Amino acid sequence: MNSRLTTADFIKPTIITAQQYGTKVSIELNHSDTDIDELFDAFQTIIVGLGYHESAWKGWIVDRAEEYKEEEIENAMDRGLYEPSPELRRAAEEYVNMLSEKDIDEAFAEHNAHEEGEEFDDYGSRKPKKKNKKK
Repeated sequence: MNSRLTTADFIKPTIITAQQYGTKVSIELNHSDTDIDELFDAFQTIIVGLGYHESAWKGWIVDRAEEYKEEEIENAMDRGLYEPSPELRRAAEEYVNMLSEKDIDEAFAEHNAHEEGEEFDDYGSRKPKKKNKKK
């Protein structure tokens, strides 16, 4: 960046332009000292102006945020920031080893029950299935 900026430089407009398939969209902000919110609002306006649906923009933002979150967790684990304590790891391993295969199968079945149409009460217990009465 130019180290010889003056206060007059900050009142110059910020102009962002994009062109695609013959459509040209420009955004002009009346100052140069924009913040990240102003820039992303401008980018959103440009994206929608180029013909993308607003839900595509929002979906992209959510997807990218999930990628960044996963990346941060991986980086934190690489740096040892999210590593559980040896005591916690040992306790978790002991608990898993204590479970029988039947307990594990039941836990998986309960976890995946929503896919099979099972219903649960407000406390997480499985509701009994309703039986069809025959006439």
